[in-house]
Amino acid sequence: MLWPAAGTDVFDSGRLPVPGPLGEVAAHYWWVTWRRAERVPFRQQVLSHPVTHLTVEAAEGGVLHGLPVPAALVHGLVTRVFTVDLPVAGRVAGLAFHPGGLAALLGRGVADLTGTVVPAREVLGDVVGPLTRDVLAEDDDAARRDVLAGHLSEVLAPRLDAVRADEGYRTVRDAVALMRRREHVTLATVAEQVHVSVRTLQRLFARYVGASPLWVLRRHRLQDAVAALDAGRGQDLAALAASLGFADHAHLTRAFTAVVGVPPSRYRGS
Repeated sequence: MLWPAAGTDVFDSGRLPVPGPLGEVAAHYWWVTWRRAERVPFRQQVLSHPVTHLTVEAAEGGVLHGLPVPAALVHGLVTRVFTVDLPVAGRVAGLAFHPGGLAALLGRGVADLTGTVVPAREVLGDVVGPLTRDVLAEDDDAARRDVLAGHLSEVLAPRLDAVRADEGYRTVRDAVALMRRREHVTLATVAEQVHVSVRTLQRLFARYVGASPLWVLRRHRLQDAVAALDAGRGQDLAALAASLGFADHAHLTRAFTAVVGVPPSRYRGS
């Protein structure tokens, strides 16, 4: 979430672990609720992680992302800053997939989902048909998590052995884990450490993630930069750039501005 201080009085959010075998494809359950002043518009921007999500969403006004809600939705990878003009009140309950997790679950590539939000039934089938009703019937997020997990586990059960045997998925997971280290990494060194060529890594990421490995590497660096600035650790931007693997201060500024829309010096002070 960009500029998190602006939403302190608007949002409540959190996350919980996912149970059992579902952890093969899903990283965690998360939720966010909000209520803003009726006469004060609120635009929220998020620098999204390079993953897909299954969500159940509801909001006053009955529309989010241009789709009618309440609804169960699948969010593909978001390559730009995710921007939403919030209705007065609403809630989202979601499962974040591991990088490549949805592709492994489906047994197909997910590049067609990149940059889209679609009804979950179109992706996961009729088993998630009652999902919206069942999730919203619960009063607390542990129960909502269990309902979401239960429905998705029905999709996973016949695919579990295939997911566990999916070498391409494991390679992508291992590569992303390397990218998330705060050491100086390049695409070539990541490919070498997961024992594939750069071209093979590019092909695997296109199928399982829906974006190139270089894009994922850059996104993680930008997220680290945002987290550091939000925590007040950006007083020396040259040192921050070096610690995150950018060539120099100018490199950080160009990359940050291209995605976030303002340079890190302005973001830091806002």
